[in-house]
Amino acid sequence: MRCNKCNAEMNNAKLTGNTLYPLILTNKKKGMLEPEKRCYVLCYVCPECGYIEIYAEKPKELKID
Repeated sequence: MRCNKCNAEMNNAKLTGNTLYPLILTNKKKGMLEPEKRCYVLCYVCPECGYIEIYAEKPKELKID
């Protein structure tokens, strides 16, 4: 993956919420008893300019029917 700012090759990086768990995205209907939907986050950082891109690993898993 190339950096959108300086065109350098970006590195995969680990973005953590705290020391125990990785950062995740969640989505849930209000008032419903069903469990929340979760998706891990992918992170890339440019070693030249520091630009960061963050993507949902499986965004379709967050869709609420």
